[in-house]
Amino acid sequence: MSAATADGQGHEEDLIAEIFRDFRDGLPVRIETMRSALEQLAQGFDPQAAEVFYRTAHSLKGTAPSFEAHELSERVAELADVGLRWHEDGAFDAAEVPAAREGLERVREAAMRYTAEMEGDSSG
Repeated sequence: MSAATADGQGHEEDLIAEIFRDFRDGLPVRIETMRSALEQLAQGFDPQAAEVFYRTAHSLKGTAPSFEAHELSERVAELADVGLRWHEDGAFDAAEVPAAREGLERVREAAMRYTAEMEGDSSG
């Protein structure tokens, strides 16, 4: 009976590790989605791009703590707030784009640190 329990626990641990890997591996796609929406907005306000930017940032802000990516969540929170304002107002000040690009770069860097930490955990 204890062998079955051990096997079940091992399967659960593998599943949890796989979920963490899926989150980690999906980070570049999320960041690229935000970058693309931001670049589209830089060309002129687009309500659909504003919504994509906001929803992607908001989703990442909400899910990151569940994966122990607290720095990432903190970094993306500001972008989620800005994106929400753009989405709700249906407009934005083009002067905000450089700051949003810098914020997105901080998000990318936090994601890279998180990925490196997670890869270090899985190899040790």
